[in-house]
Amino acid sequence: MSDSTFVVDGYVPPKGAPMNLATLTLTQGDYLRSMQIPLLEGRFFMESDAASAPLVAIVNRKFAEHYWHDATPIGKRFRIGTPESRTEWLTVVGEVADVKESSPDSPDKEEWYQPVEQFGKSLGSFGSDWDLNGNSGFITLRTAEPPEQMANSLRATVHSIDPQLPLSQLQTMRHAVSDSETPRRFQTTLISAFAAAAILLAVLGIYSLIAFSVALRVQEMAVRMALGSQRSGVLGLVFLSATKLGLAGCGLGLVGAAAASRLMDSLLFEVSPFDPIVLTLSAGFVMLLALAASLVPARRAASIDPMQALRAE
Repeated sequence: MSDSTFVVDGYVPPKGAPMNLATLTLTQGDYLRSMQIPLLEGRFFMESDAASAPLVAIVNRKFAEHYWHDATPIGKRFRIGTPESRTEWLTVVGEVADVKESSPDSPDKEEWYQPVEQFGKSLGSFGSDWDLNGNSGFITLRTAEPPEQMANSLRATVHSIDPQLPLSQLQTMRHAVSDSETPRRFQTTLISAFAAAAILLAVLGIYSLIAFSVALRVQEMAVRMALGSQRSGVLGLVFLSATKLGLAGCGLGLVGAAAASRLMDSLLFEVSPFDPIVLTLSAGFVMLLALAASLVPARRAASIDPMQALRAE
């Protein structure tokens, strides 16, 4: 994979726009099928797309939207180089979906694919013997067997082609995806740990405040019960205090979330910091925690013996 400049037939770039630049991926065989990259329109490469055949290319969705907008890219042409270059035109024969190369939250980029057999011809007089070499590349293998069992077969096949050709970083796609998500997984674990600590502190804080409030209002509650108030009414008073604390905490939390929206946006994947469903569920969870933290003080308040409390006064 490498970035390449090109000229699109009939496309007039805006004034001051930089050169057209997109990622070029040279393929051989059924690379796109083996990677299960969805075909949106047109066709994949075929064996007939050889060095002597007309030059063809497959573009991704972002590439097509940039240069042809809502029109079909099939049949459109572009060529490698600058407007002054005298390279041959490549015809678009297929459009595929955008793919993520490094991590799930990496931005989509413009990309096009070309058969490796046609690369030298597409460079024309600008090409050289060093444009294609065996210093790097990827081999993709899709199998119905467990991937780990195919490692030796793959090594043997490559060795039969060139005994001096090494294979490095041999791994399954599951491991490749897992490795790409390692930084995100670490961030998620760290944030989850801080969130758990914050929840614990919030529960302890609410419990302490409600318990202290109940201790101060023992005489008041004893009088209420002596005058005929039911224990359910006492429970309601305690839960009402917890609800007020929870609402205040939710309000402060929403203000804090708005203030930290830019920071949170860089840590979230396909979720907005102001997603109403997420904020509603978070607020509801905080309210449930407030009520759960007040349960023990509320039961203690409801079990007060009015006579003993008034005698203690």
